[in-house]
Amino acid sequence: MKKKFRLLIFAGLLLALNGCSSTPHKPDENSAAEQGPYLGPQAKIAVSDFEVKTSGLDAQVSQALKEYFVNILDNTRRFVIVPPQDADLIISVGIIEFVPENSGGKSGLAGGGSSASSFMGGLLGEVQNKANMQLSLRIIDRASSEVVSSRDIQSQVVENPGKKTRFPQDKVFKEGLSDYAGTPMGKVIYDCLSEAGNFTAQNVPQKYYSSPRS
Repeated sequence: MKKKFRLLIFAGLLLALNGCSSTPHKPDENSAAEQGPYLGPQAKIAVSDFEVKTSGLDAQVSQALKEYFVNILDNTRRFVIVPPQDADLIISVGIIEFVPENSGGKSGLAGGGSSASSFMGGLLGEVQNKANMQLSLRIIDRASSEVVSSRDIQSQVVENPGKKTRFPQDKVFKEGLSDYAGTPMGKVIYDCLSEAGNFTAQNVPQKYYSSPRS
């Protein structure tokens, strides 16, 4: 009887030790996830008017795209947006492609997005709604006119029948680009301009971050 009792105590100790070893590790309070917003030096930049290099896009939409892009850059808190004559860098953006709606058939027969595929897609069932956008972005040193960095940014979104396109929409987007809210083109605009903002923030050389924070 005593032997069985001792075995039970020993088993209980083993279970207790195992329980202690499996206790999850508490994350470091000073980890990157806990860091606050960017508070470092800022670069002085200007954003030129978006250059329209495609048909079917009016000046009002082009201006709204620029304003939304400027808002994205401002929200990074890495830049002071100033007039061109006061800037160290000019951010130049060209709109290469802007296709809000390009209906095509489903994948396979009649796919591809041409007028023929749209017709055949209608015969085969509901067609997909496609949207495309391509930007050319250049970061230019104002004093020397040298291109510091450049990139083409492109996005395509396909909306399947019966599904609603969802993406974050802030106040600036709703006011300036409300016609595209909840559409594949709205998601394309959001993706392209967000990526353009990320690219700019990541590719401005450190030497331009010399402006004191006010």
